[in-house]
Amino acid sequence: MNDSIETARSIVADRFPDALASVLAGSSANGTATSTSDLDIVVVLAGPPAPYRETIRVEGVPVELFVHTSDSQLYWYVRERSEGRCTLAHMLATGVALLGQETNAIQAAARRWIAEGPEPWTPEQLEQRRYALTDSLDDLVGASDPDERDAVAGQVLLMVAELALSLRGSWQGRGKWVVRQLRSADAELAKDLMLAHREAVATGQVTQLVRRSEAVLDEAGGRLTEGFSIR
Repeated sequence: MNDSIETARSIVADRFPDALASVLAGSSANGTATSTSDLDIVVVLAGPPAPYRETIRVEGVPVELFVHTSDSQLYWYVRERSEGRCTLAHMLATGVALLGQETNAIQAAARRWIAEGPEPWTPEQLEQRRYALTDSLDDLVGASDPDERDAVAGQVLLMVAELALSLRGSWQGRGKWVVRQLRSADAELAKDLMLAHREAVATGQVTQLVRRSEAVLDEAGGRLTEGFSIR
């Protein structure tokens, strides 16, 4: 058995003997852990002391505890969905089952939640993103300061990735999860955008990043400047 799973199961048994459900999530669960990875453990309890989140250290390894009740679990599902994200649901859905008689049922419910997808962006949100991305692309093309250009290139990458994910009805992500979600939703686009961003930062040539970003913008209705307003 994976050492991380053994350690996680021991932590749950020691600290949460009455857990309804518990899973080991993240890289330690899916086999992609690095030397700096921590253990992400989600626990569902019937009541107090949940809900809370805590970082501890066990045998020199940092451990993130995400401790919930059924009510707090649903609260975070709804809150994250309003932001286009499903972090908690994903942790539960894809984690390795540890202890708790309700673990399988809670994992199945999390998978159903994820399958429903995020709330679609409203027309107003799409317009705001089109306008902001248009403005950032203009800044990128006109940038003469290398540091500013690199910063704007990163901003453009994130904005166009989020727009593409929304247009494809996919969940959003933060940090590395933006890349992972985009790869899942559109592997070719993810590859093109990352290569174009790398070229922009490494060489200062922004043409490909602009071109690929504008292609996504066209899916949403194209560039937007004149006529945009917020009421």
